[in-house]
Amino acid sequence: MRILLPPSEAKNPGGRGVPLARRRRRQPIDDSRDLVLRALAELLAGPDAARSLQLPDSVAAGALADNGRVRTAPTMPALDRYAGIVYDGLFLQPLSDAARAVADREVLIFSGLFGVVRGGDPVPAYRVPAKAWLPELGVLSTFWRPRLEVLMPALLDRGPLIDLRSGDYAAMWQPAGQDPAAGRLVSVRVLSPRPDGTLGVISFASKLAKGRLAAALLERQAAGQPVQDVTDIAAAWAAAGGSDLIERSARHGRALELITATAAGPVGSTGSARAHSRSNWR
Repeated sequence: MRILLPPSEAKNPGGRGVPLARRRRRQPIDDSRDLVLRALAELLAGPDAARSLQLPDSVAAGALADNGRVRTAPTMPALDRYAGIVYDGLFLQPLSDAARAVADREVLIFSGLFGVVRGGDPVPAYRVPAKAWLPELGVLSTFWRPRLEVLMPALLDRGPLIDLRSGDYAAMWQPAGQDPAAGRLVSVRVLSPRPDGTLGVISFASKLAKGRLAAALLERQAAGQPVQDVTDIAAAWAAAGGSDLIERSARHGRALELITATAAGPVGSTGSARAHSRSNWR
């Protein structure tokens, strides 16, 4: 099993991990990451960095500062760095130690800056979306697409690829029709009841539910119940508090529409859902 997640614009600060500049290059993706990091440094030296990175005025100063020290800043595992609603859902209840170990290995997070990282990979604070434009590279989602086509097979196992990504990050990599991974892709969309009685995608509920589904899948895998097909995904969805599931054919693999019990999602959430995950920082 692999769970494909988007990053989040919001990041948790700090970290105690070794900065990127002090880590040895060990992965085939590192050459492409170096190109992006050099292009980012070039962009930051000019006057249009905030616009090219599509940074809102309210966060531009802090985000540019984080980007400027991305090589030298302390790191933390990717799953702890990202702080958006998907990750609130993932950590709404603390993961068991076994599930966290599975997550570090089997969650793949797509990133405008890094291409793709595993859940346990070290990540500094940064803000570089897939829609960002960098000198000589262009739009990052377009830059990464051919490179990930080559690099992704080494990151995949033989099980299902459960795609919980948003559109910008899904565009960074899709298995080609002749790729064996194409038949194993399971694209997930979450629908919730609307006030008029119809079903639709409600952003907060969808993101929270995807995080809850990811957590249930990880716990299932960690408990010795391998996630192998749609039946296993359905069982995890039920365990997460979901209401129903509809399977459809898709261009690549299968498409699942998951239905939440309420507009708030399978499990309501208020306040800081990540507070209890701080013990996982390392």
